[in-house]
Amino acid sequence: GSTGRPEPPTGGAGVSLVLMPTNIGEARKFIERHHSHLHAPVSGLCAVGVGDGTTLHCVAMLGRPVSRMLQAAGCAEVIRVASDGTEHAASKALGAITRAAIALGYRRLVSSILLGEKGTSYRAAGWWPAHLDTRERDWKRSDGERARADQPGPKVRWEYGPEALPCDPEVDRAVRENAGKVDLRPRSDG
Repeated sequence: GSTGRPEPPTGGAGVSLVLMPTNIGEARKFIERHHSHLHAPVSGLCAVGVGDGTTLHCVAMLGRPVSRMLQAAGCAEVIRVASDGTEHAASKALGAITRAAIALGYRRLVSSILLGEKGTSYRAAGWWPAHLDTRERDWKRSDGERARADQPGPKVRWEYGPEALPCDPEVDRAVRENAGKVDLRPRSDG
């Protein structure tokens, strides 16, 4: 692109995956069945599906940023990527939702994963690690009580787009040094 940053991939050599139409409801159901450690978000702006033309193998959902500080005009968040494990499906879905968001006019895309998750699909889709948040998180529920985060621990914010923060070399090093060293809690079904 004109920014000198890599463009999100459009597919891999020898991969027979294609984009498949999906909607928020279908994406939510797929995420509930296949996401390893998080439930489906309540809603989203749009979703993309990747499959073999018959069977869906991965979805990605775009939504408003969870962080109030990131809810500025022109910023959107990839709130979930869920795959059945099909090779290259996650990076293809992430690349497709990235292109869709940019085409819709979003200038900054963000997404967070736990420090220790590899981030391979983000790198393959042209994203970069821009921020490391080491604060312990809990969430305020509608009844005013605090709820513990589903997956506590340091979070890496990946970014993409012409108004995205630049790659932070220290965060990039931390991601590479900790890749594969995360202890994910099983999702609670309650």
